[in-house]
Amino acid sequence: MFQGPHPYHVDEKGRLKLPPEFAAELGSPFTVCRGANGCLWLLPEGEWRRIADQLQAGSLLEPRVLALQRYFIGSAVSGSLDGQGRLMLPPVLREFAGVQHEVMVVGVGPRAEIWARERWDAYDSQLSDEAIAEMARAAGL
Repeated sequence: MFQGPHPYHVDEKGRLKLPPEFAAELGSPFTVCRGANGCLWLLPEGEWRRIADQLQAGSLLEPRVLALQRYFIGSAVSGSLDGQGRLMLPPVLREFAGVQHEVMVVGVGPRAEIWARERWDAYDSQLSDEAIAEMARAAGL
């Protein structure tokens, strides 16, 4: 399970060092794809397979299914870490997520997320106690 926020930097070549516990949990290979709210998702192979299977189970003619397949599967790349534990983030995914230098790597249970630091700070700052309580009620928690 991935958990906790971890501030990191992306180098000039687009490489990102991951928290060691995240690297161990991801295994190799893993998948990097677009995530919700403008972040990137890092998924161990088993979790990615589960999500991809769900996305592929829908009708090929249903526009919403096609949109989800294009969004997630169409952006997915197989990832691995280099000898120094760094992930090379493809330019198209860095551009999507607004990733330049400062990032927040956030563990969210079965996946890790990579956020441009500014986006993470903006997202996190809007989560008031009241908003969290309302979301918990709506989710049945």
